[in-house]
Amino acid sequence: MAQATGKRAPPTLSKHKTMSLRICVLLSLLLLGAGHGDDVRATSLCLDRPISFAHYEYGLLHAEGIGGIDDDVLKELAKRSGCEFVTSLRPRARIWIELERGLLDMAGSGIQTPARDKFAWFAHYVLEDNVVHIGPKVPASIGSMEAFIANPTLIIGGVRSYSYSANYDRQLRTLADANRVYNVSDPITLFRMFDRGRYDIFIASQFISLHYFKVLKLPPPKRIEDWDPDPPTPSGLVMSKKTFTPAQAEGWQRLIAQMLADGSMRKILIQHMGEDLGPRAMFEHH
Repeated sequence: MAQATGKRAPPTLSKHKTMSLRICVLLSLLLLGAGHGDDVRATSLCLDRPISFAHYEYGLLHAEGIGGIDDDVLKELAKRSGCEFVTSLRPRARIWIELERGLLDMAGSGIQTPARDKFAWFAHYVLEDNVVHIGPKVPASIGSMEAFIANPTLIIGGVRSYSYSANYDRQLRTLADANRVYNVSDPITLFRMFDRGRYDIFIASQFISLHYFKVLKLPPPKRIEDWDPDPPTPSGLVMSKKTFTPAQAEGWQRLIAQMLADGSMRKILIQHMGEDLGPRAMFEHH
């Protein structure tokens, strides 16, 4: 069921104050654009209705009844843009479908892929460091995804519609073709089924591992390894191309860039992940 940003209805703003907020955003965008030498025109980032924003269950990014990094990012975007949002919690697979069809305007922490570029714009703000969680039945001699694939008796668990990285996604397709993928609907089920031995490995980022082993009171596996030679995967704000114009999408991207540059994003990540892990999880905007 839809609910207001931050689980509480936002304070009612006067028409004059709302207009002032929007004017400030437009001036900010114009000043930012001037530095690029472009003929940037004032573009309202808001819609003629509240912007629909979907969260999905993903540990430190968003946990039902708790909130998370994405919640705080959205609050800051609402403050800077002057736009009104209405939020909901939905399955990740449904979110992608509704973004593509224009039934949903925005979502948090989505990974960009060529297929998703066809219907969405992205504004990265975090880095997902996806690693492999390895169960006790996996022989010690297996230390790579290639070696795992070569053993036909082993199965991987995953959440429907999740993307991890170019390498992991390609290897998962190979395993899926061989009927060696056990799909679940959400990360909570992913962790519980792993604990029950339904599959031998699963891939997860630091945002969910740090959260669910603790919250669900499950013992972490003795082996957690990085089987992806590529660096961590960028993730962030997702905007439906059915809703926003290219100019509006650029405006939202600039607001995210501001948050990365002025320390706001760093502060949010440290609050949820600590002084050590927080800054390392921040996307570096160039």
